[in-house]
Amino acid sequence: MNPLESNTISLTIDPSRPELTLWDRRHNQRLLIAPGFGLFCPVVDGTPVRPRLVDTISQPDEITFLFDAPPLVDSQVHVKRADDHLEIFSRFGVAADCELNRLELFPSGTALTFYDLINFRNRHHTPNTWPELNLGGEGFETDTWSGDWQFVPHPSLFILRKGDFQMFFGALDLPTSFGMFLNVEENRVAHWYLDYGPEGFGQPLKSGETFTSPRFCLFVDHDKTVYETLDRYSDLLIREGLIPDPRDKARHAWHTEPSYATWIDQGYKAALNPDVDAFSQLDEGMAREALSVIRRERLPFRLFYLDDAWQVTRGQWEPHPQRFPDLRKLVDEIHAQGMKVIVWWNWAELYDDAEVDPAQLIGGGKRNRHGMRMRDYSHPATQEYLDALFHKLFSPDPGCYDLDGVKSDYQADKVHPDMPVHDPNWRGEENYFFHVYKLFYGLMRRYKPDACHVGCAGHPFLAEFIDINRTYDVATSNPEEHLNRALMLRHTTPGCPVAFDFHNFLENLDAYFRTARDNGCAVQIGNILGTRQDCAASWEAADEAFYEMLRRELARAIP
Repeated sequence: MNPLESNTISLTIDPSRPELTLWDRRHNQRLLIAPGFGLFCPVVDGTPVRPRLVDTISQPDEITFLFDAPPLVDSQVHVKRADDHLEIFSRFGVAADCELNRLELFPSGTALTFYDLINFRNRHHTPNTWPELNLGGEGFETDTWSGDWQFVPHPSLFILRKGDFQMFFGALDLPTSFGMFLNVEENRVAHWYLDYGPEGFGQPLKSGETFTSPRFCLFVDHDKTVYETLDRYSDLLIREGLIPDPRDKARHAWHTEPSYATWIDQGYKAALNPDVDAFSQLDEGMAREALSVIRRERLPFRLFYLDDAWQVTRGQWEPHPQRFPDLRKLVDEIHAQGMKVIVWWNWAELYDDAEVDPAQLIGGGKRNRHGMRMRDYSHPATQEYLDALFHKLFSPDPGCYDLDGVKSDYQADKVHPDMPVHDPNWRGEENYFFHVYKLFYGLMRRYKPDACHVGCAGHPFLAEFIDINRTYDVATSNPEEHLNRALMLRHTTPGCPVAFDFHNFLENLDAYFRTARDNGCAVQIGNILGTRQDCAASWEAADEAFYEMLRRELARAIP
């Protein structure tokens, strides 16, 4: 059978072995050798399907494998050629109600001749944004599900590297799954699958239904950086109309201007008064104290963030009645000082003291693995609640708060197969996030057309709903940690500007500003009331030398 070739790779089929082999055409090297032809094989009702090849249909630009695969009907795997990549997907029907638990993308025993694999994760206290995953020896186990507090959601993609080239494998369509999982030992696959949920919580399939898997693209890059390969993936999504061209998105200059958020100063206040935690420190008095400093010291901030604790409790998004008795008056004061107002928001989890309509809860109030209830944004009751809430938050109408945006946070590990959502069309981690972002972003912009969503997600399908991505909770004084996160975000969320999140110390603060400026990133400052020299230092009141540095560096910040 003739090979299926793109401009850089070739897929050959040997029916006698049987075996599929992927070749790099420049070096004539084998990249992947899959035993048999059982790609994208499902696990149904907890049982792996064992397909038997019955026919192969070869066309100039596509090979279709037809299988006898009970209990499935009309089981097929398609491999299509484009000029610069291959696409792989499967399709099958079901004759009785069942559930899909996994989609085994490559069979056990598949050989991978690469040296290492890149899987972006949110790693703290290091500039590296991916762990060392070597395919040889004991190998590794990794996944793209958000169980480790990474930027969320991570796209279902891996990059495998070897010498001067690398192979990209990633989904072109949003999966309805809960992460892609890979286990490798001695360069051979133990498992490589999309997770659709354990037995009892898999994706339901109705009798007579046909399931079509996400299309995955596969291509090889030579002499390219990892980030250039990610750009190629995004360009492919744009070219095929799967995501909007980010150049067509209208962006507002003030979104990327310097910002002040109250969070680190809340910690400073708590250090002065240990009997009151950092959350309870945030009130109108503290906000006005910060405003006074900004005005007095002529600090050129354009955005003012009221961070976590402006609300009654997590999940009840109303101003705290004692600490923020007149939020609209405070917002008007901040606006009068030439700044926009953004509030912290976590749409997912609910504290126990949050008053919530039971109809809005996932699973009737079932608790997630962190012991929290969660709202189901696919439910009409939650959508009605969100519409009313966002009118109250963002509208300039009398009785509303006239806010200018939200900073979304604390989103990892929030979408689970054992907590099914009301609308099955929202199923899956990446897919649910896409629908949630589309919903709240559209509502926010309805009431405030230039409102800003400050996010922390590296995903091309979410780029149109994020106005600025932040580098998110860097706990060290190492600016390289911000920079490498910024690179990851910039190339996984095409077109979306990046802001360096808080730099918690005086140590290396000048390098923080310089690195942000040199790489075209905005800055978000978390403290103007108190400072710490380094991680071993105690808090001190901010002084004139600190304010002088802020004035100088903020004036030079690149919007």
